[in-house]
Amino acid sequence: MATARRVRAGARPHLVRLEEVAADDTPVTFDPDEVWVAIRPSSPTAFGENKITHQVELDYHPQITLNTRLFQDDDRALYVRGIQDVNDANAAMVLLCEEVLGR
Repeated sequence: MATARRVRAGARPHLVRLEEVAADDTPVTFDPDEVWVAIRPSSPTAFGENKITHQVELDYHPQITLNTRLFQDDDRALYVRGIQDVNDANAAMVLLCEEVLGR
């Protein structure tokens, strides 16, 4: 299992684990399976209008899909609901995520 270096990466201070289960219940193996990210709360909206609770910035990772989940310290789960490839350059990404409590 590949892991990211355990050194804080500048403006991306949070280490998260990537997980996904394919439609046939086969676990997806990420390489690397841990990445440094910046987690920023989204602007508030009227109740029920928007499920996006956080924006997550990270280096581009080609395996991330709308089925990917990010776990921080095993107690915080962020589910990817949208993906933006910054400048279409395959260098950085912004993930639009929903935090799910009590997974």
